[in-house]
Order: sequence, then C-alpha cells, then structure tokens
Amino acid sequence: MTNSSEPIKLILDTDIGTDVDDAWALALCLSSPEIELLSVTLVHANLDVRSKIALKMLKLADRTDIPVIKGLSHPLTPDAAIYWAGHEGTETDFSDITGLRARERAVEYIIDQVTRNPSEIVLCSIGPMTNVGEAIRRAPETMKKLKRLVVMGSTFEGFGVEKAGREHNACVDPVATKLVFESRIPATIVGLNVTRQVKISSVDLPQLEVSDFGRYLSAMTRQYLKICGREFTNMHDPLAVATILNPKLVGLQRMRAEVLNDGRVAFLQDDKDGWLDVCTSVDAPSFEQFLISKIRAKFGQKTNETETQQKCK
Repeated sequence: MTNSSEPIKLILDTDIGTDVDDAWALALCLSSPEIELLSVTLVHANLDVRSKIALKMLKLADRTDIPVIKGLSHPLTPDAAIYWAGHEGTETDFSDITGLRARERAVEYIIDQVTRNPSEIVLCSIGPMTNVGEAIRRAPETMKKLKRLVVMGSTFEGFGVEKAGREHNACVDPVATKLVFESRIPATIVGLNVTRQVKISSVDLPQLEVSDFGRYLSAMTRQYLKICGREFTNMHDPLAVATILNPKLVGLQRMRAEVLNDGRVAFLQDDKDGWLDVCTSVDAPSFEQFLISKIRAKFGQKTNETETQQKCK
C-alpha cells in the first residue's frame, strides 16, 4: 500500500485515552512521512476528554494543522452500555491547549472526504465502529469508494460460529460492527489473535523520553501500566496502522464474515468472493522494533541533536 510516491491519505477513527495503544497508534501516524493524516475522528463515551488528549498530542507534535473531530458518543445498538474506565486524562495538564478546539460531526466529515477523494482515503478504525458504521448506513455507495478500510476489531480463532470470540471494539456496538463487517467494503481486519502477540514494556519507555511528545506518551503509558498492574501492554491499535505501512508484517487470508447479535464475528473461509483480508499471523519482533524506531526517530531526533551540540561545546 506504500509503493506509491504519494503519501497515504488517512483518517484515524479512535477512542483515544482509555487503553494507551490508541495514543501509540496516533504517534505512529505522526512519525510516518508515508502517511498524510487528514484528521483524528473520535468515537464513544466522553469525547470532550478524548479530544483534549488528541489535541495535546498534536500540539506537542507541532501538528495542530490536523483537525480533531468529535463523532458519536453513544452506540448505534439500542441500550448498549457505554464503557468509560475513569482514568482518561486524569494525570494530564491541559493548560497548554486552552486555545485549541475540536470540531463536530465526524460522520459527515468522513462521508465528505470520501466523496471528495474517491479511491484515495484509507479509513483506520481503532475504536468501537459507531462512526464508521453510521457513515456506511447513511452513504453506503459513497463509502464503497474508500481506498481501504482497516479495522482493529474482532478476533480470528477459526472458522464458523462456534469459533466466534469476543473483542471490545466489536462487541461494544454490535449494530455498527455488523454494518462494517458485512458491508463488502474491502477491509484489513487486525484482531486480538495477532495483537495479543505484540507489546511494549516499561523498559522501552526511557528511549522515548527525549522530547515533550515522547515524555507525554511515556507518562500515559506508565499510568496505564500502573492501572493494569504489569510491566507491558499490548499494541493492538498500532499494529493496525503498521499493516498500512508495511503489510509484510502480517500474514493475511481472504474471508467473509457474519456478525452475531452480541458483536462476535464469525469468519467464513472464502478465498474467491471474500472481501476481508484477515490477519492470521504477525512477525511480532519486527513490528515491535518498527514501532519503537519510527517514533523514536521522529520525536527523539531534535533533542538528541541539541544534546550532541551541547556536549561538543
């Protein structure tokens, strides 16, 4: 997908702020010149807090030109619970972004961008699929003009209903998940079966703590590790972004899917007429190095150069 000389036009649809992997996914986008990040669209629960976290990261990355756009906070599924962990943004000083504001109407924005840029937009969904599902429901023919849909959601444990497993992004809004997975829009599906194999740990963080951006990403990660009570966390969402940049990091198999009423996804083998490229394997060491090196190269370089100059004086 990165063979073209033109950068990939990408919309990142995220529930940033709960699991720290969304923040790492945004960091990977910002660290990759192969990506033209058009916007960060927000989904699910308290979008005011999510927008502050995204705006803070963009401010520290000197990328306030990228719009942050609020989408739908409530699932399309009637009476579905809204998940909110409670730690989101609690250890962040937002005083430096008081002049920044998120926009509204992410669903309309997504439809408009696809309309304006047919066959050029990659939409990467790394949260509940409410925004994407609603865009498909409102404008199914337009959304078929996506260049690619990339989804961190579901899990592939084998074929058939009996192998359908639970995953948060898919199960939090089953109606939206069904709209996305059964839309026949070509999509790459990055599920728990591969994302549970990739991680970063506390020992990876000091090498990022060389810039304001890196220190903020590290601080959010340390907070999340403390909450989880462990020294590592899985990089679910960054793996989805990485498949856009380097598809060779994963093994793929063509399938189709049926979504059950509770949001679990039953995968069906269909090499000929399937529309989903489902990740079945991952080169975990290569991905982990890819992720760390990309972010460190982008957000550590300026500080390292300054330190080197000071040492030489």
